[in-house]
Amino acid sequence: MPQTLGLLAALLSPLVMFAGLFLVLRTEGLKWRIAWAVLCFVGVGAFWMRASDGLWGFVPAAINILGTGQQAGFYKASIPVGALVSMFICVSVRRARLQAQARKDAA
Repeated sequence: MPQTLGLLAALLSPLVMFAGLFLVLRTEGLKWRIAWAVLCFVGVGAFWMRASDGLWGFVPAAINILGTGQQAGFYKASIPVGALVSMFICVSVRRARLQAQARKDAA
């Protein structure tokens, strides 16, 4: 069971990063779009697990760009903080644009 959780973490981290990139690319009116797109691939912390026996560890001071890398026999993941921040900013920009549009339509 621990190996399944390690594999899930290793697959979920890049999935969140690409979802954040998609949201950044699709948000209109976002300033510094390229910077937000690059930020989507920044992760904090490094979780690793050896697939053979489930031995795991976490390095909290790691800052990773483009994920944590690969090594045979290990699952690696990082917390995609950059993608989560980018998603929050994109949702905020979209919400502000919708409110401005609603005010414009009401007037």
